[in-house]
Order: sequence, then structure tokens, then C-alpha cells
Amino acid sequence: MLDYLRELLTPEKRRIIGAEAQQALDNRHWKEAFVSVNQYLDEVALSCDPDNKEKAQRIVLSKQLLASIQRELIRKIEDGEVARTEIEAIEAARRPRSFSRM
Repeated sequence: MLDYLRELLTPEKRRIIGAEAQQALDNRHWKEAFVSVNQYLDEVALSCDPDNKEKAQRIVLSKQLLASIQRELIRKIEDGEVARTEIEAIEAARRPRSFSRM
């Protein structure tokens, strides 16, 4: 999927997406939401009847989904950093080279 997105998006667009994902992950309200939901799921898991397999499975799936959302944000941040490096390489290649005679 990542290679597919790299083909569709320019390095600059990927860098912007990475920066936006970083802002979201750093946002105090998003951080609090992730922590609150995770704590809630932990509390529900501890109070869940062990014989209620459906409820236990929903809790596990919810925790996995929450972790997946966080991983996706981190993946976008990392791809944005790769894109920034690509942009720097492109810009360096475009700069005229100066030659000095010795």
C-alpha cells in the first residue's frame, strides 16, 4: 500500500501528510482521547465475564483497531520524513555545481 501511495503522491504532498499526521499525534486532545479509550477498554476487559466470548472478542478488536490507528499515523509521519529526504536529494541534484580551477 505504501508503494502505491508513493506512486500517486508527490514527495511534497507526502511530506505535508506526514507533518499533518505529526500534528495530530502531538495534539493534546488526540493524545487524551487515545489514552482514555485505551483505559476504558482495559476497564471493560477486566470487568468482562470470561464466559462472554463475544464481548471479549469485541474488546480485543477495539484495542487492535485503536493500535492500528496510532500505527497508521506513525507510518504517515515516517513516510513524510522519507519524502523530506527525497525532496532534499532532488533539490541538491538541481543545484548548479560550481567548479573551481586549481
